[in-house]
Amino acid sequence: MFNARVTSSDLLRLKLPVPSTEVLEEIHSLEGNTLTSSIERATAGDPQSKTYLQGIFFSVLPVVNERLATAKFAPASIPLLVAIGRSEGPIFAKALKRWVENGCPENDDARYLRMSYDKAANTNLNCSVTSEAAPAANDSASTSIDLGDPLTAIDEQQHQHSAKNYVNRHVYGGKVAVCFSADQTRTEEHTIRIEAALTSGGRSYNWDNKIAIQVSTRELPSVLATLLQIQNRFEGKGHGAQNEKWFVLENQPGKVFLSLNAKGEASRSLPIGPGDCYQVITLVMEQMLKNAPFLTAETLLSLIKRTGLMANP
Repeated sequence: MFNARVTSSDLLRLKLPVPSTEVLEEIHSLEGNTLTSSIERATAGDPQSKTYLQGIFFSVLPVVNERLATAKFAPASIPLLVAIGRSEGPIFAKALKRWVENGCPENDDARYLRMSYDKAANTNLNCSVTSEAAPAANDSASTSIDLGDPLTAIDEQQHQHSAKNYVNRHVYGGKVAVCFSADQTRTEEHTIRIEAALTSGGRSYNWDNKIAIQVSTRELPSVLATLLQIQNRFEGKGHGAQNEKWFVLENQPGKVFLSLNAKGEASRSLPIGPGDCYQVITLVMEQMLKNAPFLTAETLLSLIKRTGLMANP
């Protein structure tokens, strides 16, 4: 049975964009076992399987339909985008990006893109390529990850589904990678989960041996205050079944230093710079506002400033 969440984790490990659950399930309905077996082979290091996956998952990003619109192409449905990615690999998405950024001149890219688009549209009989019949990939009916520029920022990922948002924010250090995720407690309160993994060489990280901590809702104000540099330091203790896990956030010049720890495990520590801090701050604020929808963002920040100052000596 297809498990969208497991597949999403596999795609993250392969450094591939992760679409929404609905889009991922639609891709699986189109590709079936070819998709799952290709993920297994790509994980084992097969380059052809990785190219196939790159073609499909780069093609279904919302930015592709945005660029198609800029280039005066009709918006494409998910089946059509999958067909393009299946036949062209990641070349189509790269050529489209390059062509749009150059102002859509009449050149080899233009001829290649039109030929590939028309070929996929003509052979994919289940697709409609008109704006009236086919929703764009970034319409509410098929929401996907928005990576901004997917070819240069693969790891900044957000995937949304109808009931709630599921958001990832990744931060990479020299030896450690950290993932901040939107999460819910057993009582369905909104919070964040922090996961940290050590490098296994190069840009690969051992997520199978990660340290994972779910931040309590009582800890969220201090986490946010520290990220905003209102509070100097915060230590979240007593996590895990045996209270064996803890994390520390500490302000340092130009960064916030994060450390995730578990008894018997090497510490996972890295600095979070301003750009990454912004991404994490917005995620924490979004989760906190879900728990208190009567607050505005401005009111929340005012409260955080007051409680954060209470924690400083």
